[in-house]
Amino acid sequence: MTINTEHIKAFVRKYYHYLGINKQQEISRLLFEIAKRERIDYTKVTESLPKPPTRFSKIKDYLLERRYPSLAVAGQGIRPALFDVAIDPKLKMDVALKPQIQPKNLFIEDSVFHTEMANRVRTHFPESTVERIKTYKEHVGKRRFGIEDYNRRLENFYLVREDYDFFKKCPCSSKSVFCGYFVVNLGSGCPYECSYCVLQDYINSPGIILPANIEDFFAAFRNLGRNIRCGSCELTDSLAFDHITGYSPQIVAFFRSYPKTMYELKTKSDNVGLLTSVPGARNVIVSWSLNPQKIVEAVEHFTAPLAQRLAAAQRCVASGYRVAFHFDPVIYYQGWEADYEALVDMTFQAVDAENVAWISLGALRMTPRLKKIIENRFPDNTLLDEEFFVGHDGKLRYPKDVRIFLYKKMTSWIRRHGKDVPVYLCMEEKSMRLE
Repeated sequence: MTINTEHIKAFVRKYYHYLGINKQQEISRLLFEIAKRERIDYTKVTESLPKPPTRFSKIKDYLLERRYPSLAVAGQGIRPALFDVAIDPKLKMDVALKPQIQPKNLFIEDSVFHTEMANRVRTHFPESTVERIKTYKEHVGKRRFGIEDYNRRLENFYLVREDYDFFKKCPCSSKSVFCGYFVVNLGSGCPYECSYCVLQDYINSPGIILPANIEDFFAAFRNLGRNIRCGSCELTDSLAFDHITGYSPQIVAFFRSYPKTMYELKTKSDNVGLLTSVPGARNVIVSWSLNPQKIVEAVEHFTAPLAQRLAAAQRCVASGYRVAFHFDPVIYYQGWEADYEALVDMTFQAVDAENVAWISLGALRMTPRLKKIIENRFPDNTLLDEEFFVGHDGKLRYPKDVRIFLYKKMTSWIRRHGKDVPVYLCMEEKSMRLE
């Protein structure tokens, strides 16, 4: 249902004019979230509000108990993020029709214009307008890019020379356990529209950025002089553009010579044609982020269906690769247990535990700013209707007891199939333990 936030704020200004702006903002935020969560008009909520000029604390207590019923019943302290609510209909993302990856413009830096990869991309998109630029940085200048630019990101592809971010430590959340992972930025931007995706908040770019100098990444690895666990999945999907870049066979060939380093290709696609065209290397791990199909359909727009992801995993195992799975984010909702237990069973029916390199678990979380973006791009979402509070790292998270419950259940289902498969938590606080 569509909720007019301006009507809510006008109501609050009129009837609670004696309160300050910040207090009015908190009331408006809670009215909006309650109306959305309960699928009712906000006026139905206001009917039960204490009448003005009631003290703010009494109004807020009523709204908090209604918005966070389980926390209120449990007697837990509530620390929500009650920032301003503002929904701009122009920012809504249209997910009715899957877009074709067919950029209007190819911007190619001078230094990579004649590289093999740039030639490959130009051939792949013969109808795109090609513009030669000095550098990406100079081309975009100091402009900040917003949600409207992000919604149109597939219109512009930038082929660049990467000079800095070759291998860097995973930017784990503050006060979270470091996972020991190194990220390889072989691209920025993703063609998929997962409602919860952090890239909506993280990327400041008018398009998809693809480095065209993979040989420099290989040279940077040689200079590291040590074995690591790494992967190209921080700022993009590792395989979504693989048929365009042609990078996966080169990655496999290179890391085959470094068997003590683990290189991960993480994806929500089934785009494994190039990858399975070459013999697999046991230290190149192909991984999938998995959710029940009903979640895929509801919030992981344009990604491969669950069955196709698992079929792609089977193809990779048959080609000699090991695989991994990320149940992240695990999304809490009524009936989640049956769906996720079935998901774990389906996963191990598709792939034997002996071919699974690792599994990660992580509950849905987001920054307050990302929550505002989700509200604007996907105003009909139900992800945000659960009870979130400000966690150890400033992100909005499910209550700790809920997360413990999620992880214990998921781990028990995994252990039924793979007692020795490594399982770890992603971006969780140090006090959280699996077993």
